[in-house]
Amino acid sequence: MKTQIKIGLPVLLLTVFVATGAVYAQPYYPPVSPLYFGIFGGYVAPQNMNWSSQTSGASTDLSLDSSGLVGLKLGYILPQARAVAFEFEWNYMFQQNMPAQNAGAFTESGNVALNNFLVNLILRYPEGRFHPYVGGGIGGSSVNIQNTEIRTSTGAVVNVANETSTAFAWQVLAGVNFELAPNLSADLGYRYFGTNPSYTAINTTYRAQAVTLGINFHF
Repeated sequence: MKTQIKIGLPVLLLTVFVATGAVYAQPYYPPVSPLYFGIFGGYVAPQNMNWSSQTSGASTDLSLDSSGLVGLKLGYILPQARAVAFEFEWNYMFQQNMPAQNAGAFTESGNVALNNFLVNLILRYPEGRFHPYVGGGIGGSSVNIQNTEIRTSTGAVVNVANETSTAFAWQVLAGVNFELAPNLSADLGYRYFGTNPSYTAINTTYRAQAVTLGINFHF
């Protein structure tokens, strides 16, 4: 399923870009105001999360269930270069369940949740009503992991952890923005997100894809 999402989302977005190309030359009311505030939500499909021991170096990949996200952003389109926009974004990725699964001599289970702050650079088609865009962002992610570790051979609980770690985060963005009114626009977007938080005994690698839908208020 996740492989299908990984392949299908870029194809879907490319189709949207092509479908909106015909309207680029059409006249429209004056461009929306450059300063905007946005609210968005979406669906998160995480990849397997890699865990590696800081002592032994042993590593394993643990699967995570899908979840949702919500977010806010404050953006500014440069009036003298309307193909460029900057955004400050906060988003929260809801708990992603880690089903019980074997990791060597242990069974791991728990959940992961992420609180993310990023600054984005957006390159957008400036003309017309539809604005395909690509971009990227950097910032920080506060990642909470709740984990129960059970020794497989005996069924004994070895460790129960609830830790939060903050690490560098990044994302790649693509999508389309469409103007609904002079002070209102909407976004359909795709993002690929990554961060590598470290904890007391493990280092982790987190990657996820997400599809989002949002609305922006221009003023």
